[in-house]
Parts: sequence; structure tokens; C-alpha cells
Amino acid sequence: MNSPTARDHHRSHALSLLTVLLTLRLAHAQDSVSLAPPRHVGPPKPEHAVTNRAFQGISSMAVSPRGRLWVNWYAGKTPGEDQNNYVVLSTSGDNGLSWKEVLVVDPDGDGALRTYDPELWIDPSGRLWLTWAQALSNDRHAHLWAMVADDADAETPQWIAPRMLAPGVMMCKPITLRDGTWVFPISDWEGRRLKTPAAATAGFWVSADQGATFTLRGSALVPVEYRTFDEHMFIERRDGSLWTLIRTTYGIGESVSTDGGKTWSATAPSAIPHPPARFFITRLASGNLLLVKHGPMDKKTDRSHLTAFISQDDGKTWTGGLMLDERTGVSYPDGQQTADGTIFITYDFSRTGARHILFAAFREEDALAGKDVSGKVRLRQLVSEASGGLEKPKPEVNANADGVPLAKTPAGALTAERAETTPFKVGATLFSDRAYVCAEAPDALKGARFLRVALEGTKTVRCTRAGMVFVLTPVPARNKDSAAKALLDQGFQKVRLPEVRLFNPSSAANFCTLYQKACAEGDTITFGKWAVPLFFSE
Repeated sequence: MNSPTARDHHRSHALSLLTVLLTLRLAHAQDSVSLAPPRHVGPPKPEHAVTNRAFQGISSMAVSPRGRLWVNWYAGKTPGEDQNNYVVLSTSGDNGLSWKEVLVVDPDGDGALRTYDPELWIDPSGRLWLTWAQALSNDRHAHLWAMVADDADAETPQWIAPRMLAPGVMMCKPITLRDGTWVFPISDWEGRRLKTPAAATAGFWVSADQGATFTLRGSALVPVEYRTFDEHMFIERRDGSLWTLIRTTYGIGESVSTDGGKTWSATAPSAIPHPPARFFITRLASGNLLLVKHGPMDKKTDRSHLTAFISQDDGKTWTGGLMLDERTGVSYPDGQQTADGTIFITYDFSRTGARHILFAAFREEDALAGKDVSGKVRLRQLVSEASGGLEKPKPEVNANADGVPLAKTPAGALTAERAETTPFKVGATLFSDRAYVCAEAPDALKGARFLRVALEGTKTVRCTRAGMVFVLTPVPARNKDSAAKALLDQGFQKVRLPEVRLFNPSSAANFCTLYQKACAEGDTITFGKWAVPLFFSE
């Protein structure tokens, strides 16, 4: 007879085995669901109207052999990336003057699946590829799907039925190698999501039969501590080596293969400063490389200042710098150069605010010169503007009625080491280490100047003229990085002035309250992340 201890052991073992079996069965069921073809692939339904979208963004662009423009992105009735997401395809037959949405890929309506991260590509034979990721709402069991159309110049082409290509997500353009091999940059999101140490997530998937089949030839390994959405792109360099740039937590990593993509060097930080966001790189007809990224080549910015650069030495150095859109909230460039030399770049702006899908058009000489020298530059061209849906309630501005009256006189003055003094006005860059731009400057602060200090770290400013000085910072309830307590501890008082929606006004975390203090000459003020010091001229 078994002892109670033995019975307990067997019961525990049986329960463990049952748990494993149920887990495997659930995983299989989830895979079966995510691998089912999308239920709707066709013209937009009423529920897909642009007036029923609280979110849209992450666009891709391709141009047919005869010049028809195609842009796709994903959208949803809720303000985020969730199970309501579906892919939209829009086209223009008049060089981008007008657009028509002709196709939606919606996996299951309000169900647990989502389609997202779409890409467009014209293959070497002129066919249009529409790809997207399909997965459960938590990105589990993501797979890359595709449809192909032979008549890319038609407004409503005939599509081959959707098919699943590979596990993972493809966020960036495929390329064709000199030997005719197609390369698809597919990322293993299960390895990314689970943070598996040995998961080589930035995949080099190839097809030697014009897209009939795909195989994984090799992958670049991003160290687990720096791993995020890979969003990697490949370049075949002139010496035959392969170079990949990969999105990481620190910006852009790079890896190189010298054996046709089978093995890759350890991923290391590239020399290109960038926030964790998608960039776009491609080889132009001239043989030079085009890079579209955020900010200049010598400074890391946030998702702003989308700029096009040219490299004439296979990516060793970059020159030029044509500003496409300087606003905070622009992101995810993608595009194509056409046979006549025009470069088209699409991107999004303010995915839950303005909800704009846009494109820019220019030529290589414009990017090289950093200005319009061709007379062909077109910027901020609107593809789609969405509204409605189940929007987030817009945050109310606090009146700060419990504050003290604003006292501008006597006017003090402030200085800080390596901090520029700048007029406080809409459009001014607020911090020395960020590209955030002032979105609102109330009349009460007209004529004020501010110190452009860093957003990060501890700052000390000094009073160089006795009198009233001011600091804008969110209250703690708005933002965990509020400097309000440090200011109050140093004798500042809250001012009876409504909150200032300082930058990115769709986020209440950036609503700032004004604090003031009568300082003596030589006084110092210390605060951390983040605040903006101000003062008035005498």
C-alpha cells in the first residue's frame, strides 16, 4: 500500500503532467486561431471608416512601375495597439494629390486577433506585395502573412489569396541581393517577448524562387538586455558583405555577415545616434545610401526632426540632411525611390491625436544639399486623417485656484552652466538633451525667457539678479518625474495660473504648473528631472 507521502507525490506528478498537457493544448489552440486566414480581406466596411478610428499609424509605402502610389498602415477604433487593429491599404493615381482606401485586412472584428505592422514592396518583376503580422492581442504566436498582386498599376488589383510566410514580424523593406536572392527581415517576436538569452531574433529569411518559399538562413543576436522590437534592415555592401541595422533599447545596433547571411557578428552599438524607433535605409540608383532618421548625425533626439541623409562611402559617413518634419510625434519612415529618381517617404504623426499618415517627396540632390535644390521637394503631404472611435477622454487643465497671484516684479534673472537663454514661445526647443518643442505659451508668460537645461539629471541654476523667478514642472499627480516637491522645499510657491500644456499636449503628464520665488542675488536652485526655469526681463 502506498504511503500518504507517496500518494501525494503521485497526485502532484499527475497534476503537473495535466498542467503541461493543458498548456500545450492551449498553445496549440492559440496557434490554430492565429494561423487562420483573416475573415475580411476586401473593401472597407462602415466600421472601418476614418471617422471611427481612435488610432492609426506605422505606415509603409511603395510605388508601382507606372507611378501609382500605395501606402498602408494599421488602425483601430480604440486608442492603442490591441485586438481591434486592422490593416488599411490606400492608393493614389495622381501622384499623391488624392487618396482612396481600397482594402482592409481585418482578422476577426472584435475578436482576439489583430493585424498590424504592415509592409509594402514592389518585387523585381513589378508585383506588389502586401504583408502584415497577425497575432493574438498580446503579440503571442505572431506570423507574417502576405498577398501579392500582378497588376500593381491598377486601382483595385486582383490579389492572390492570403498566405502565411513565416513565424514572426516583418517591419521593414525586403531587399534583392546581386545574385537575385530575395531577403525578408523577419523578427522572432517570441524570442524578443520571452527575452530568451540565445534568441537570435533579427532574422535573415531568403527566397531563391521569387517568393514561392522562404527559409531562415541566419540571424543576428541582440543581447537580451538591449533587445526590443528589432525592426532591422539589411544592406548588401559593395565588398559583398551584409550589414544590418537593428532597433535596440539604446537606439541602433549593427551586425555584419561575410558568409552570405549564415552567421553574424555580435550586435554592437552603431555610430548613428537615434531613439528606440524605426529608421529607413536603402541603396539608391546612384549607388549611394539613403538614411531617414530622427535628428542630426551628431545628436540623439526623440521622435522628432525626421531627416534624410546620404552616404557616398557605404555608410561610413553621412552628409547632407534634408529636414522632412521637425515636429515631436513623427515616426516610422518607410519608402522607395522610383525610376525617375524621386524618393517617396511615408511616416505617421500623433497616432492617437492628429492621427495623420503623411508622405514626403524629394530627390537625392535635395538630401545631399540639405535643402530644396531640385524644385521637386514636397513635405507633409497628407495621405489620411482619422478621428472618432473610442477615444480617451481628453484631460482637463487644472486652474490651480489654490495658488498665489503671479508676481512678475521685481524681475529676477537666472543662469546655469552651458544653458542657453531663449525666449519662451511656441516652437522653442525646451531641453538641451531632448527635441521637445513648446506647444503652448500663455499670455501671462509673454516676454518671459527660459534656460534650456537638460531634461535628465540634476541641475543647479543661480540667481544673477534679485527678484521673482519661476519654474514650470508637472505636479506629482501628473508625472512621477515632477520637480514640484524639490521646488517647494526651496521656498517656491504654486502660482494661480492654469496648467500649461507644455509639449505633446495630448499627454496630461506634460501639463505643467508654474512655481515662483523671490530670490536673492547668488541664490541657487537645484532640481532633477524635469523642469523649465523662467524669468522676465527688467
